[in-house]
Amino acid sequence: MNIPFFFGAAAGGFVLMATVGIQALVALFSSIPLAKRRHLENPTFDLKRAHRRIAQVAVVTTVLVAVISALIIQFAPLSATAGYLFGMILAFVLSLKRMTPNSEQNQANFAESYADCYPSSDAAPDDTVSFSPPKQDKSK
Repeated sequence: MNIPFFFGAAAGGFVLMATVGIQALVALFSSIPLAKRRHLENPTFDLKRAHRRIAQVAVVTTVLVAVISALIIQFAPLSATAGYLFGMILAFVLSLKRMTPNSEQNQANFAESYADCYPSSDAAPDDTVSFSPPKQDKSK
């Protein structure tokens, strides 16, 4: 086993998964429940628009990761492929907490990214309804 290839590919797999792959997983496991929750709290929230954007992010990032992974697996030596997969798995394991819809970071990012799914206000049609995520009770 060629150790430099293994660690180099592990770093590449980790970076790819941490920057691109996790976004697809966060979109699927966090944004969908948050969109449904916002729609229940505010029935004027455009759930279809939010679901289209979530699907778009998930599909684009999944295709990108799949194409890069297929190229690595096809053309890289076994040590590099093993390192690449190890790096991806490590990035996934380290980001498990980030995929929950109750994460304050996910709620803040969702409110910012999907602000256009809220109806505009009557006073200024270009304004959107501001939403601040509920505070989590950390005593539990």
